[in-house]
Amino acid sequence: MTDIPQTGRPFDITADLPHGTTLLQASAGTGKTWAIAAVVARAVASGQVSMDRVLLVTFNRSAARQLRSRVHARLVSAHRLLTGGRDAADELDTVLASRPDGERAQMADRLRAGLDAFEDATITTTHEFASRMLDELGVLADHDRSSRLLADAGPLTDQVAADLYLRANLDQDRPPSPAPSLRLARQVAVQYREVEIAEPSGTPRSLDRTRWARAVRAEVDRRSRAQGWHTFDDLIADLAHALADPDRGPAAVRTLSTRFCLVMVDEFQDTDPLQWAALDLAFRGRVDLWLIGDPKQSIYAFRGADIHSYLEATERVDRVLALRVNRRADQPVVAGISHLFGPALLGDSRIRLEPVEAWHTGSRLGCRATDGHRYSWERPVQLRCIRSERGSMDGATADRRIAEDLANQVVMMLEGGSTWTDDDGRVRPLSAPDIAVLVRTRRRGSQIRAALASVGQPAVFSGDESVWSSAATADLIDLLDALSRPEPAVMARLALSPLGGGRPEEMVRPDSRVRPDLAVSIGSWARRWDQLGPWGLVDEAVRRPGVMPSMLSDPRGERYLTDLRQAAQLSATESRDRADGSLAGPEGAGRPGPAELAGWLRDQRDSASVESPRRLETDRRAVTIMTIHQAKGLGFPVVLLPDAARSWPMRDRDEPLVWHDGARRVLDLGGGQGHRREQAWESHLADQRAEDLRTLYVGLTRARSALRLWWAPDRRQHRGSPLHRLLAFDHLSVQTPGPGQQDVDPARLSWLDPSLIEVAQVPRQMLLTRHDRAAESAVAAPRSLDRRIDRSWGRTSYSGLTDGLHTFGVDPRASGADRPAGTDEPQEAETSTQTTEAIGGQDPGSGLCAMPGGTAFGTLVHAILERVRPVGEGLSADVADQTSAALAQTPLPGVSPEDLARGLVDVMRTPLGELTSGLRLCDIGEGNRLAELGFELAMAPDSRHASVLADIAAALNDPGLVSPEDPLADYGRVLADSPASDRVLAGFLTGSLDAVLRLPDQRHVVVDYKTNRVPLPPGESLEPRHYGHATMTQMMIDSHYPLQAILYSAALHRFLAARLPGYDPARHLGGVGYLFVRGMTGDTPAPAAPVLGGSVQGSSTSGSSLQGDSARDTPTGVFSWYPRPELVVRVSELLWRSSPDRTDSPSAAQEGRHD
Repeated sequence: MTDIPQTGRPFDITADLPHGTTLLQASAGTGKTWAIAAVVARAVASGQVSMDRVLLVTFNRSAARQLRSRVHARLVSAHRLLTGGRDAADELDTVLASRPDGERAQMADRLRAGLDAFEDATITTTHEFASRMLDELGVLADHDRSSRLLADAGPLTDQVAADLYLRANLDQDRPPSPAPSLRLARQVAVQYREVEIAEPSGTPRSLDRTRWARAVRAEVDRRSRAQGWHTFDDLIADLAHALADPDRGPAAVRTLSTRFCLVMVDEFQDTDPLQWAALDLAFRGRVDLWLIGDPKQSIYAFRGADIHSYLEATERVDRVLALRVNRRADQPVVAGISHLFGPALLGDSRIRLEPVEAWHTGSRLGCRATDGHRYSWERPVQLRCIRSERGSMDGATADRRIAEDLANQVVMMLEGGSTWTDDDGRVRPLSAPDIAVLVRTRRRGSQIRAALASVGQPAVFSGDESVWSSAATADLIDLLDALSRPEPAVMARLALSPLGGGRPEEMVRPDSRVRPDLAVSIGSWARRWDQLGPWGLVDEAVRRPGVMPSMLSDPRGERYLTDLRQAAQLSATESRDRADGSLAGPEGAGRPGPAELAGWLRDQRDSASVESPRRLETDRRAVTIMTIHQAKGLGFPVVLLPDAARSWPMRDRDEPLVWHDGARRVLDLGGGQGHRREQAWESHLADQRAEDLRTLYVGLTRARSALRLWWAPDRRQHRGSPLHRLLAFDHLSVQTPGPGQQDVDPARLSWLDPSLIEVAQVPRQMLLTRHDRAAESAVAAPRSLDRRIDRSWGRTSYSGLTDGLHTFGVDPRASGADRPAGTDEPQEAETSTQTTEAIGGQDPGSGLCAMPGGTAFGTLVHAILERVRPVGEGLSADVADQTSAALAQTPLPGVSPEDLARGLVDVMRTPLGELTSGLRLCDIGEGNRLAELGFELAMAPDSRHASVLADIAAALNDPGLVSPEDPLADYGRVLADSPASDRVLAGFLTGSLDAVLRLPDQRHVVVDYKTNRVPLPPGESLEPRHYGHATMTQMMIDSHYPLQAILYSAALHRFLAARLPGYDPARHLGGVGYLFVRGMTGDTPAPAAPVLGGSVQGSSTSGSSLQGDSARDTPTGVFSWYPRPELVVRVSELLWRSSPDRTDSPSAAQEGRHD
């Protein structure tokens, strides 16, 4: 492998897919995601891999979601191509369509199978991949599966450092400042936790720092294990160590390498040594491993990324391929960037700009104006030079003049008749959101925004912060705390915050009403918390007299209000999810109170989450300002780079730094001078300068059609800047440009081709052009509400629609319609084994019938059945393990693990009758079973034209849709006569299907587990025989389960319509099974009991199934219903209906969500 060329040959999707380890080199805009999706589609179509053996790894959850969507879309489009649904659109389509008819049919079948099994593919982040693999390795990995994720080890490290500092300095009369020690603790135990600490240099300071660092690491590790925590880095480290273990490692490697056939790692340039070690050990040389990345975009060293790991991998691959077509940028932009960098290396001989072709051969920018205000785009790449009469200027002057000229340029672009041709070929005016200003720091972004504001041009800048770290989130925490405990300090902070509206000069006046009025409001909000929730709370808080005008009078007020509303919305989502049960604890805790929600917000803030970036504060036509790191992966028609010629002083401040001592990556803690420290500093400095060049490359390549860079002769800062280094670089050499030793004049550089990069001189006396946006800049008058508030629109569920209707059961203590958390079941009373014995005289040995009723037991059963792997010889052991683990976490009186496990094994082994053609749950493997399929079903967007439940009742009463022989035929009348019949179906319907089973004949069956108890006369024991067909029919109708069944069938219909090629409701919908688990006895069906409690009100109790067959052969506890496909489609349409002229399809608008 030492002869692998550094420059790869062009990647060709039409060629045979290579085997072994492939490094796919990308450049900005060359379509990494397209290539990944194309390789997966080609491999699946050719039969090289099945979806359950595909592993795709990327860097964060957002990228994983996007990758999942793109791969699925590619499989769908390829299947449509091969089945005649569309024409070829790219190279992959061409090669697939060129195959003989018989081969195309085979490929179409494979793609269809891949789409059917798409949920079996592993498309995830690096850390989630590590977590899943550790679970699969089991005892082969030294990892505590019961440990919890510690998203941020910072607070724990601070605690450890404080304790160690006090222990070391307890007897000191004048102890040293704790700040350096606390900072060093964070660096060694959080930021560089997995980096080896270098040996001390021998000086006392070096020895002290090394002892301190090792003590902190050891104690943090000890406390983490003692408290049952693990970090993201622990997951990767545990996996790498398991694979490298001399005893268990070979077995662990075999487990993972046989689990997958195709492994593709995106953004590989941002890997670190442990991640590469795990991938190398598990997959290199064992499976088809693709490493996809662009080393020129490796700019995340501060997050632990290590370009040296990428470079090491390049020496160990079987081949190097390259993506050579830029589909983002126009040819003039591509040529200008390539000309600027020339042969320069970006840190290593293997990192340089390679030639790429531009898909867009001309410029998409133009100009319609013909007068003197016309803006010229003749040279899309322009270097704008700031001049000084004295030859150089100070940094503050350079920053100010660049910001002024940038603002002037934006005005001229927008008012100069500029046009841009979008991706659909439409020519439209260039608008403010088409322009992005990319900066290096948040401070610089604020300066640019102020400059744009001075010429009347709105701009938005969120930096790279999360909303959790905003001042608005801190104030919302205080507000929630005040609702539960209005302590003086909290009230004082609130009164002085934008939410309180108070000013210091007002607060000190004896007659000030700020705090008393706020206290009155807080008392009112606390009493009405259940009605308000976090969103209503914030809405009322900002509508208090004087609050909103005061808030928006501050220049940062709009930013604050946006953050506040975003934090409130995220809090409302959390509150709603807990109320629905999807995030509730074992007892179904419901909606959190103010104190609990404040604690949740603190957890988000302390974990430094980056999954909730701040939203833009205005929807006006605004220029976008963001950091270069934040812009990575994005593209804009016009990009402005005001900091290209800006550098920051880099001096050795005796701080810890990471460097490569030969092949070792080590952390030098400082505290000593000498050759090794000098060597470490020079290595670190070289890496930083190379990353600065790569950061400039990332910024430049965000441009699609035009670039503007600024250069100024700042006498202290510009020489070390990446732009100056490139301008001063000898373009006849091949090396990494170092810091410029002398000034350069861009206008006099002989190598700079003016046809590729125009050098423009900025006038010394600039006349700022006032942008005419007075109407936008002025403080807007409050709008009057002139529309109807649609209070019937909302988010509901089956349980919400039927709230208050469940009346089944003569004795509430015996009623068994349990409501497990996260399901749509009615809430009913808890019953203990003692209570049930008193009511029904149960024998404690009668299986699940002897178990208690209530929500907690239902939650327990659902949780176990969701996690059990039903197929295999180890079913009993798996059920026993899952049961023991669940009861250890949530013990229930009267429930023993052994008895519950035996009962649930019987459930898994009970034949399901004609519903599954005799198959049992344990006969249907994970590949044909989706557990807990969550959905958000779109209903009508406007209640004025929406359906009501009475419309569904009418459909159930239609003899053309429901046979008169159907045991549930009269349920439509029961629903129509119920108080729920006028409930409006507008907004979203949410829920979760306990399981969807795919049968060998491709029918899909909805399964719902029920733990209901049958009410019995006093003295009679509950037994499985009581769950006969007629009794279950009565329970179904009186609990309104047919409504749940038809709603869930409509959800499955939409899911399959969106996911399953060639979907046909008549073929693929297989009915609904309600499994009353207490009546399921295993392989031998129990005899059915006579009808209890008389005939079912308003229904047939003949015991016939919908097929007209006798129910005598149906196992007890299994209720099957087969709603006609026409009924399911009709209900889906009723849910979707809004206005008479609405013609769009619900399945097209509703993307299935698999939780």
